[in-house]
Amino acid sequence: MHKENQIYIFDMDGTLTPARLPMTKEFAAWFRAFAAGNAVYIVSGSDAAKIKSQLPEDIFNGVDGIYASMGNEFYKKGETIYRKDFEPEPRLIAVLEEYRKNSSYPGRFFSNYIERRCGMLNFSVLGRDCPYEEREKYKFWDDKYGERINMQRELKKNFPGLDISLGGHISLDIVPDGYGKEQVAEHLRAMHRRGKIIFAGDRTEKGGNDYTLAHRLRRLGNSKIVKVRNPQELIKKFSGRYDKTKKFACK
Repeated sequence: MHKENQIYIFDMDGTLTPARLPMTKEFAAWFRAFAAGNAVYIVSGSDAAKIKSQLPEDIFNGVDGIYASMGNEFYKKGETIYRKDFEPEPRLIAVLEEYRKNSSYPGRFFSNYIERRCGMLNFSVLGRDCPYEEREKYKFWDDKYGERINMQRELKKNFPGLDISLGGHISLDIVPDGYGKEQVAEHLRAMHRRGKIIFAGDRTEKGGNDYTLAHRLRRLGNSKIVKVRNPQELIKKFSGRYDKTKKFACK
């Protein structure tokens, strides 16, 4: 039985795995031991198919729950518990197409730049079908010139009913209000009314796609937010300290 006075929820890309890459064998071994002794959930902006491609099957099916597509899909022990979707208006798609067409990025572009997921859109000027090294090139350029932040500001101004956040290193996550990761906080608290919820993510700052979940958990109370930059830092922050019942405890 899990000790449920602490419930853990982890972002995936940049937290449990390198961005859009599989979980490493070394990290998976550590995470299995952690999940065996604790109530553990995973949340991601990716859809279930992508999450499955990044996680070992036993971890996907073995944790207490998987929130996919910003929480618009929920899976428990491999079974679909709920899904909710929305239909983006044509004007939004047209604006995203213009962003792609008029981008000043000097590098190569790739396919799958507007990706429809359950309850959300993921938009990347670069294109999600890019190799990892091209992803890193775009991230370096975007950190300097702020293309994504500028698009985010314009979209928030022109589409007030949508929530737009920086997704990972190359994209924007676009959801209707109420369809973002903040909904996970409400759902998780309804299942665990008394336990302390500990959330770890790499984009918990304002504008990042972990922020709304972190913010809502703080408002609900009895929670702790742990910002990490990569899986290695997560291990350092969550390892090496145990309580009297040999359960993992967050540093």
